[in-house]
Amino acid sequence: MSLSRPAIALFAALLFIAGCTAVRPLDEDAVTRIESPRLDKADAALAMGDVTSSLTLLRMAARDAPEPAATGLKLEAALLALTMDDPQPARQLTDSRWARAGARNAAISTLIEARLAIRQDRANRVRAETLTEVTQAMPRRLRPYQTQTLAQLAAQMGDWQRALTYRLELADFDPPTDLARHNEAELWEGLMRAPLLAVQSAAKAAPEGIRKAWLQLATQVRQAALSASKTEDALQAWRLSHPQHPASQLLETRISAIQRAETAPPRSVAALLPLSGELAPAGQAIRRGLLAAHYAATNQRSRPTLNIIDVGPDGLPAPAAYQQAVAEGAQQVIGPLSKSAIRDLASSTPLSVPVLALNRASDIQNTPKLRQFGLAPEDDARAAAALARQLGYERMAVIASADDWGQRVTDAFSEAFTEQTGEIIELSTYADQQEDMSLPIRTLFQLDASEERHVRMQSVTGARLQFEDRRRQDMDGVFMAAFEPAARLIAPQIRFQRGIGLPVVATSQAYPQTASDQANKDMEAVMITRMPWLLDQDTNRFAERVRAELSAADTDQRAGQLVALGLDSYQLLGRLSILNQEPTVQFEGATGALRVDDEGRVRRHLLPTRVDSSGLRLIRMPALNGQPPYLP
Repeated sequence: MSLSRPAIALFAALLFIAGCTAVRPLDEDAVTRIESPRLDKADAALAMGDVTSSLTLLRMAARDAPEPAATGLKLEAALLALTMDDPQPARQLTDSRWARAGARNAAISTLIEARLAIRQDRANRVRAETLTEVTQAMPRRLRPYQTQTLAQLAAQMGDWQRALTYRLELADFDPPTDLARHNEAELWEGLMRAPLLAVQSAAKAAPEGIRKAWLQLATQVRQAALSASKTEDALQAWRLSHPQHPASQLLETRISAIQRAETAPPRSVAALLPLSGELAPAGQAIRRGLLAAHYAATNQRSRPTLNIIDVGPDGLPAPAAYQQAVAEGAQQVIGPLSKSAIRDLASSTPLSVPVLALNRASDIQNTPKLRQFGLAPEDDARAAAALARQLGYERMAVIASADDWGQRVTDAFSEAFTEQTGEIIELSTYADQQEDMSLPIRTLFQLDASEERHVRMQSVTGARLQFEDRRRQDMDGVFMAAFEPAARLIAPQIRFQRGIGLPVVATSQAYPQTASDQANKDMEAVMITRMPWLLDQDTNRFAERVRAELSAADTDQRAGQLVALGLDSYQLLGRLSILNQEPTVQFEGATGALRVDDEGRVRRHLLPTRVDSSGLRLIRMPALNGQPPYLP
């Protein structure tokens, strides 16, 4: 029997459809319909944190599955291998024929490609939206890894708050043990890297809950990072306030261990000091502070070896001394002291070991290995400006020595005082060794202009008028940029030249390191910014032990500010890296509250005092609950 042409066509069409049905690939849910005990075992192994067994079981299940389901299971195994730092299977499979066959395989491939990009620091080439769009097709067991990847993308792009959000979401998944530990570690690392001020602000704005508690913990730990005991206290107080928080005890132990490791001093330290020549007295005073601090350390196991090298005229040039110190195993170098030696060291040799220079040279390039720490008078001037602003002064006159030091101090005070609405209304200078301060002060107060007005009035009226010169009335106070001898001449002249009751602010250099009755009389009521060491205001028990060590070693020598510089350079050994990372955190040292600015300089913040008949007395600032504030 012959078939008609339409029947033949219909039969051919039916054969074509049947053929297509026979070779149709598995649909997007085919993997979930594969009945294999290995998949259940893979899920169980993954839940227990046994990633190796899970990926092995997935590969075994793939052998029994048709394509593209087999490739899908292999992709899952490759992703798990990638989490264990084996990227090779992932790279091979994402280029294979079935890698994007169906939404499920495409979703896994997208996730793998994102993680490979993160490994190569190329997160900017991945769109987080693309990874989010494939969520519905993502195998359930891989969704925690998808969320982790989104968090890592956000972190690599600098969005720490979004990264925190994803990591908190991941914790809600109840992820496998190993992934949960990694997630907690990455969450904490992100909070440690985020700007501290931003973390504090986010903590204040966040509603009560787990997120807010995490932010509060990070804030408290970072603020206490310079002290092991304060860190322990912060952790205990936080846990008492949040007993049900999911943060693990392992993390708290890790935080304490990291803090101890970061504040531990290096094993070997070299100090490049001028022990001969003109700067020998300064170098020897700094050495006294260093050695006293070294011997006051109670934990001898953590006490570094200390190698002191003379870089004075009878010693080595600073670059050669540095090379010798490094060759002998120094992991940190303190010094040199003179600006010229700092310049020579910075310009002549690459710094392989960190240097804490004991002065500031503004004309050298800032590098991560060089930090500059000294008793810069600019710090005193900024503190004096901050004191004047806190006391409500808005218009200040300045009297300063007509030399480079006076110019630097005046510039620092003026810059700090005028940052907001302050105004410098008059500047008067005096010469070096000048003994009669009446003329610069009369100029400052415009007393001569007052007398000129009197003369003009008499000439116009012809009458003999009674006259008493009167200083200008538009100033809130006077800033005095002067060393002690000149300051003790200026302060009484200010009172004599119609300035009784006019506030006077000065830097520490205006007052002797050791108080005297005559200095107190000359400088009475002058406000001075001062380092804690010179006020016998020891900021910690270690400083108290150092003071006792110094007294026992030599009762006849006054432990002045250069000794304090040596003490603080020792105290910074285990803390400098933290101060580098935390520009808003301060260490309360002997020379002041210390922080590191963006230019690698250690800034000192000082205490406000007032001179009375018995010496310097702290000024209690009511706005800070009666506690003396560090300025600025």
